[in-house]
Amino acid sequence: MAIDIDLDKRIAFLTLNRPESGNRLDATTLDEISQALAELANDTNGPTVLVLGAAGPDFSLGREQAPGAAQTPKAITAEFTRVQQVNEQLQHSPLVTIAAVRGQAVGAGLSLAGRCDIVIVADDARLSFPEIPRGIPPTIVLSHYRYVLPRNLLGDLIFTGRELSGWEAVPAGLAARAVADDDVEATAAAIAEQIAGYDPRTLRLVKEFLARTENLPPRDAPALGIAMYAVEMADRSLLRS
Repeated sequence: MAIDIDLDKRIAFLTLNRPESGNRLDATTLDEISQALAELANDTNGPTVLVLGAAGPDFSLGREQAPGAAQTPKAITAEFTRVQQVNEQLQHSPLVTIAAVRGQAVGAGLSLAGRCDIVIVADDARLSFPEIPRGIPPTIVLSHYRYVLPRNLLGDLIFTGRELSGWEAVPAGLAARAVADDDVEATAAAIAEQIAGYDPRTLRLVKEFLARTENLPPRDAPALGIAMYAVEMADRSLLRS
């Protein structure tokens, strides 16, 4: 197995488990992540929080291409469609998602972590998008971060490939908190425990609202928020009566 899954009633721990390859994202790893995310999303009575971590010193060194893989438009499209499917599954998961990042998080690996609701990084982590210095146009990474990071910061990271430390990643908007390397997993688990103690219906409604407003004009978001809140609270009132 390229990943490990540890489930309890409230929290799912999904761990990238290919440390010998720097937890690079190959087809098998992506397919296993996709299946796990689908199963968690469909289990309405299961965990409400997901912690995404990695075995070994590095979170992920990015995408791994199979040796001798065909480089035709069809093959390349299929490969990157698989990557994007997992990104979208994680971003739109009904679970609250937390990434625990130590060591290097590179390219597609950093992009995967960045799809989580909360990103916890080691203060000495090294985060980068090195595609352009390697002669690779990072259009898939840009399809997300184009709308997330300020233009001048995005340009610096993408066009130079420079690394950010964990401390630098927080003010840059790539992470929520930076902690000592030894404290990353414990911090992520503590946050997960806190959130998992909240009402699961509330958590899922908020995640649904975030997903539904992702491409909604800002002027339309309040009306949707009012409607969703009104229906939810009316349903709860009926259940109590």
